[in-house]
Amino acid sequence: MSSWEEMQNSGATLKKEIFVEILDVDSEKYRDQIRTALDVRRNHFAHLGGNLAAIVKMELMDELFRIDAFACRVKDAGDSIILDITSFPKRFFFPILRVLARSQDVQNLLLTYTSPESYAPDNEPLYENIEPWRALAGFGGAEILEAQWIVSVGFLVESLRNYSVGAQDAKMKLLIPFPSSLSSLQRTWASVANLETDHRDGRLEKFRVDPLDMSAAFDRICQIAGNPFRPVAFAPFGPKPTSAAMCLFAIQKNSPVHYSQPMVYHPEYSRGVRNNNSSTAVSAYWVKHEGENLYAV
Repeated sequence: MSSWEEMQNSGATLKKEIFVEILDVDSEKYRDQIRTALDVRRNHFAHLGGNLAAIVKMELMDELFRIDAFACRVKDAGDSIILDITSFPKRFFFPILRVLARSQDVQNLLLTYTSPESYAPDNEPLYENIEPWRALAGFGGAEILEAQWIVSVGFLVESLRNYSVGAQDAKMKLLIPFPSSLSSLQRTWASVANLETDHRDGRLEKFRVDPLDMSAAFDRICQIAGNPFRPVAFAPFGPKPTSAAMCLFAIQKNSPVHYSQPMVYHPEYSRGVRNNNSSTAVSAYWVKHEGENLYAV
């Protein structure tokens, strides 16, 4: 919501606004905390002039056709669209971004993302009840015989590690977010160490990518895929801007995307905005300009 709030403060005129509230699977452990946090967020939204009645409610595990229907509603809102991916689970923003990027009706497309101040304490899990490793809905992609995996390293790699132990021929290119905030650095390198535990054979290759530089992430993906093109598969466990770069590449090359969806997130998965200043915490990425795809392969 910070990007919307920042636009409100700057005096920007938005012709139409569409909001969606995605409801986690019910968790007895976090139920009261989540209700309180949502009440605070709704009250703040209403205080800023937001229309609570216009919020679309969806379930975290809603089927793909419902997500695509929402994406089409967004697409039909106008030819210039700003999509804020900050709080969208990947199983939502990947298909939504695909619809908007492919649509000839969308002439201008901006993505926004707000960097948090911190994450939940290290001794508390960020997520629970994780789904098995599988293709992201709608992103099964083309079959790859000799897998070359591009992995955006983040906080959720347990399932990838289990998969890679059994896939002895899989080559993995790790996109490691750096420089990174201290609040995420320890968790990120713990994930790298987790992946390396069973792979001392040189199958892992590391690349540093600024977590907020979507263009650099896309360029690195293109470099790894090579020319002539070598098929790649994606595992987007890292920062949202890097995941968006993966999505933009995958929809053009029909690359498979695999993920393990948590059913329950910590109520304070992320907290605040970086430096308590939304004007510097919000990043914007221009994806389409006057019909031209700025991330064309």
